[in-house]
Amino acid sequence: MNLAVKYRPKTFKDVVNQKHAVITLQNALATLSIASAYMFTGPRGIGKTTLARIFAKGLNCEKGVTPDPCGVCENCKEIEESRNVDVLEIDGASNRGIDQIRELRENVRFIPLKGRYKVIIIDEVHMLTQEAFNALLKTLEEPPKNVVFIFATTEPNRVPDTVKSRTLRFDLKPLEKPFIVERLKKIAELENINYESEEVLELIAEASTGGMRDAISLLEQASIYSQGTITIEKIKELTGLLPTEIYQEILQSIIDKNPKKILEIVEQVVAQGYSFEDFQKGFVKAAESLLKAFYGIEHNAFSPIASKFNEYQILFLLRVLKDMELDTKSATNPKIFVDFHLLRLTKIQSELELIGNINYIDTNFVSPVATPKVTTEPSYAEVEAVIQNSNSIKEEKNELIKYAIEKLKLREVSDGSI
Repeated sequence: MNLAVKYRPKTFKDVVNQKHAVITLQNALATLSIASAYMFTGPRGIGKTTLARIFAKGLNCEKGVTPDPCGVCENCKEIEESRNVDVLEIDGASNRGIDQIRELRENVRFIPLKGRYKVIIIDEVHMLTQEAFNALLKTLEEPPKNVVFIFATTEPNRVPDTVKSRTLRFDLKPLEKPFIVERLKKIAELENINYESEEVLELIAEASTGGMRDAISLLEQASIYSQGTITIEKIKELTGLLPTEIYQEILQSIIDKNPKKILEIVEQVVAQGYSFEDFQKGFVKAAESLLKAFYGIEHNAFSPIASKFNEYQILFLLRVLKDMELDTKSATNPKIFVDFHLLRLTKIQSELELIGNINYIDTNFVSPVATPKVTTEPSYAEVEAVIQNSNSIKEEKNELIKYAIEKLKLREVSDGSI
């Protein structure tokens, strides 16, 4: 059986790290304050549809509307297995047209057959067409009695404001790493899955980017792939995670101002079959670890090299990584941009000095344009004089900046930097 399905939360108590949503929904059930529409947003695999099913069970459990559905009555079992006639689960990606929504509108006119409420769960609701949203809006404006809509989406910005404003919205958070690791430990124990060390589970949690479903699926995949004890190397092979040593070497090459070494490392990454997307994701995580080590937040693999950087260099590194991501996103040849931005990092000091020179020019050479006190309406000649003075200062500033850049180039040529 699929482990992600087997260990999916069955009750509100099983839902972790979503306290705000769980408490609000339980209070709504306890006080019978049921809204006509809800919206659950957040990344994939964090429990949006699962939470919708649990809420539907709370509405239609045979023991009554309850914040603690029994999970054993016929209604609860049918809802859990997605076969209850009063709880419809619709995939917004494949049922996105106006005809499907018109059919849905006809369906909700009829009273529930087995439960107290008819619950319509629309997953990936942002995929509906504009015409479908318009048709759905009419139902939301005058909702039928005992009908509850629950929308789940990873992209709430694509849902029209007119629809969002008629829902109670819950922004679900990605699960924190410790929650995922603890859950994986329990599942591994119950399923007799052996792993080399806790670092294996930490790598799985990291690769899942906050999604419990992805984490459990990766654990199952790793168990089948390893055919025995899951090792760190096996996880790295499955997830495309690059060895930490690669980023350590790049950072050391930045300190050493060794562009040749950096280009050799990039060639090595390509030869080993890693994607540039995985390379960049790994570099961002490495930069995050470097930042934490620099400020003493945690001791990690990057602590020894963190002391060789200064604050401005680390901030510049983060800026360059962002530039790299933007440039490679739609590039036909991403490697050239990766090379370019990594080589920029070997020139950190030069760029920082350029910024410093420009600031020095602003402070010491370019006087701000004085704003004359106007007691009477100025003449045309006076206005023209102010404009000419402003243009003259801009030209002077531009010349000084050019001069600063040329000085830096001359210095780098003379000391063999370029």
